[in-house]
Amino acid sequence: MSIDQVVACRILGKGEDLVLLHGWGTNSFIWQEVELSLGQHFRVHLIDLPGFGSSSALSTYTLSSMLEAIVKVVPDQAIWCGWSLGGLLATYASYAYPHKVKKLIQVCSALKFVSENAFEGVDSAIFENFKMNLKKNKDKTLKRFMSFQTQGPSTAREDIRSMKGSLGVSFVANEAALLGGLCLLQETDLRECFTQIKQPCLSIFGAYDALIPKQGITQIKILLAHSQQVIFEKSAHAPFISEREYFCRLIKAF
Repeated sequence: MSIDQVVACRILGKGEDLVLLHGWGTNSFIWQEVELSLGQHFRVHLIDLPGFGSSSALSTYTLSSMLEAIVKVVPDQAIWCGWSLGGLLATYASYAYPHKVKKLIQVCSALKFVSENAFEGVDSAIFENFKMNLKKNKDKTLKRFMSFQTQGPSTAREDIRSMKGSLGVSFVANEAALLGGLCLLQETDLRECFTQIKQPCLSIFGAYDALIPKQGITQIKILLAHSQQVIFEKSAHAPFISEREYFCRLIKAF
């Protein structure tokens, strides 16, 4: 990473460009279970979001400020695949930087995570609780969030072990980035932007996902008729870990 480069990007494989954006509290190594398989078909760009992993922190955290840094290190006309918070960024990039995004893949990402209606999103209090605990004990809060993301399927214990193993013993994330990311998850509403997206769109969901109720899946189809939705029946919030082979086949087919 050069001195003036904010965002760290690992590149592997050959083929069509595929940008992978991780979720809150993790880094690009969260894709470790699938990156080699995907690298057999794509030139994979593994991004550390600003303030996460090896990337420098930003002074302010908005979708625009984060994307302004990310687009500098990825090629035009790439496939963008974003998980959770990364999905918000990939979706907004499809709207704000259409020349950068050839196809959009959302992985367990809502257009609006928080809603007054419990059937359409999670309660805002959940994010408030994570923000409060983050200030008390960062590592403990990150581990708790990982457990929250994997609960439900029969593979939950294996999934949390894989997730922790891919990230190592420590969670490298700037505190301002963590707080900024939680605020984005809590406050972002991309429903209007999403209706204007022209690129092919694939939305992947987990049947046990506590962060994305099934009603949110229906909303995506209503807002963008040409989008595709696939539900991973044995997964919670991290289908690329719970059902990695199916995930890779689906990405390659799309």
